[in-house]
Amino acid sequence: MRILRYILFSAGLLTFTGCEKFLTTEPLNAVSDEATIIDKVSAETALRAVYRQFGNIGYYGENYVTFGYFPSGDIKNLTTGGAGNLVNANFRTDEVLFNTTWIAIYRAINSANHVITKVPSVNDPLLTDALKNQYVGEAKFLRALAYFDLARAWGGVQIILEPTTSLQNTPQVKRSTREQTYAQVLEDLKDAEILLPDVVNRVRATKRTVWALRARLHLYKEEWGLAETYATKLIEKTADYTLIKPFSNWFADNVKNTRESIFELQFSVNNVNSTRIQMAHSTNGGQYRYAPNDRFVQLLNDPTIGGGRKALITSVTQSGIVNWVGNLYYRRDATDPAYIFRIAEMYLIRAEARAEQDNLSATTGALFDLNQVRDRAELAPSNAVSKADVLLAIEEERRYEFAWEAHRWFDLARTGRAKAVLEALNPNITIGAHQNVFPIPVTQIQLDRDNLDQNPVY
Repeated sequence: MRILRYILFSAGLLTFTGCEKFLTTEPLNAVSDEATIIDKVSAETALRAVYRQFGNIGYYGENYVTFGYFPSGDIKNLTTGGAGNLVNANFRTDEVLFNTTWIAIYRAINSANHVITKVPSVNDPLLTDALKNQYVGEAKFLRALAYFDLARAWGGVQIILEPTTSLQNTPQVKRSTREQTYAQVLEDLKDAEILLPDVVNRVRATKRTVWALRARLHLYKEEWGLAETYATKLIEKTADYTLIKPFSNWFADNVKNTRESIFELQFSVNNVNSTRIQMAHSTNGGQYRYAPNDRFVQLLNDPTIGGGRKALITSVTQSGIVNWVGNLYYRRDATDPAYIFRIAEMYLIRAEARAEQDNLSATTGALFDLNQVRDRAELAPSNAVSKADVLLAIEEERRYEFAWEAHRWFDLARTGRAKAVLEALNPNITIGAHQNVFPIPVTQIQLDRDNLDQNPVY
């Protein structure tokens, strides 16, 4: 795992209730974690560094999110380079964006490993057993999320569970299968579920964020009953999570910690959301490097398809030319959060799980959940009847609902529908079956030839 040579550690102060300070404290880069986890404050510092890694530009700060919608068939690239390759589903082994993201995710894992391994042995009266459990539980959830994201993107990966501080102790670990990687995700989630409190906190891991990831994990594993069970746990928390009406209100510029959100990553003026910068038009402080294509603009503006979700796009007219822009992130200071789990996803996970179990009911089954999301988007109930039609309706609903979130490509890949859907949208695209996973970055294979092999065909 030579990628760990790039790892730096960040520092800052974190308290469970002091979220604002957690979000805005400036990090101190390149501070050795081994030297700092010695008491309560340094344990909090290390945990805060884990969250900060997830907001890295290579991870949920930009790259990983765009992997969900670049190859969706709904986006156009306004620049040259890697984004253009991904928009055309031209997945290259030498793609810089793949390598950058791979490194960023393993950095996050290594930061989590330090917390998980070292916090339990810290001797500080202020770091109580309850706090130790909480911090370790948060780190285990975050490690689970990171391995889940690696597995759904690349298949099986190398599972590293101990912290690495130098090249001398870099572990030599063979690549696991996707099933083994998902098993590690589940193990971490089971541990985290025991250690974390059952409370609302939209920017810190709790028992409820564990439920959200378990719902998503079981969906990907086609364990329909468990996916339904864990989605239901959150849907039933109606006082804490709800589908906000009208649609645009859940991401409005004056809304923070909306009840739509289960878990999100926060950014600040010192730690900006790069996705917003790349997406926003230059008239709103952005670089406007990618945008919805004309077909997707038409779909979102169609009141029978997009409904209220037309708020996900906006337009800027310059010299008589209309430029359509993604509108999920649009604050001038780029402090918009990255939404990791929303209650809308739980409804659509449960809808899919129920449909797969042949419960299509409009009152207690898949159509009920699907129509809850459609109603919030100002759409009429679905007219789907058969199981196949209901599943296709759910797929389309996810397409519009999560237009700018990390879902669309992964939805098509996990269901094996990428080839059929994307080739129909663009006759110039040819997708082989192997392209349901991305290629392992060639740089990583060159650094660790003995342990890391390429995905088939690439």
